Amino acid sequence: MISNSTFRFFFAILLLTFFAGLGQAHATVSQTLNSGWLLETAKNTIATNDPWDSAGCVVEITSTPADITIYRDGRIDVSGILERTPNSLRDIGAVSIEVFVGGELYMRFDPSPYLSVSVNVYQAARDMDRDEIFGEDNITETLTDVRNLPSGDMYDSPDEIIGMAARMNIQSGRIITEGMIEEPTVVHRGDAVTVFIRLGGACITLHGIPLDSGAVGDEIRVRNPDSDVIITATVTGPSRAEIALN
Repeated sequence: MISNSTFRFFFAILLLTFFAGLGQAHATVSQTLNSGWLLETAKNTIATNDPWDSAGCVVEITSTPADITIYRDGRIDVSGILERTPNSLRDIGAVSIEVFVGGELYMRFDPSPYLSVSVNVYQAARDMDRDEIFGEDNITETLTDVRNLPSGDMYDSPDEIIGMAARMNIQSGRIITEGMIEEPTVVHRGDAVTVFIRLGGACITLHGIPLDSGAVGDEIRVRNPDSDVIITATVTGPSRAEIALN
């Protein structure tokens, strides 16, 4: 005969075994997803897609969220996608990261709060007055977050700016965009100008008074002071203009 104490002991063992088995049957499988992996995928997605790729943008991780716990068993795959085509360089919200577990979509991750996308721009190194000519010392290159870019197209090279004139007063540190600079005025209204009239291999030179100011390539009116005849000529350089007759 089994004593009461022995019976209670075996009954307790039976209960522990049952509940232990029950716990194992319902245990949740968890995996850790490294958030740095997500952000590196996002960096690569941005860096290899236009317009960021063609503009040579620099992508950096500014902060890293905590690693993500995934309560599902299976292989974890991560891919970066463009939710929509970016409208411009300033648009960084088009990228998302998809996480697949066991071949099924588990979650979408927005990397934009943790990334910065920057591009090289050119700024005025000092205050520039209207009509002042940009020299090499008047320009600085800097890396700027694309979300802080002003409207207008930026210049890709300082060579596109050097020798140009400010169309307006430009403050030091301001990013130089198209519309802020122009070809410098090389012919000024009322000053003497030499006009070359070309016909085939022949060339006639006359001197006149410009009625307009203009940069290289501009058409201006020039008055012959002797005859008061007004002609239209194309500015070709400082105090020079040309008329080409076919």
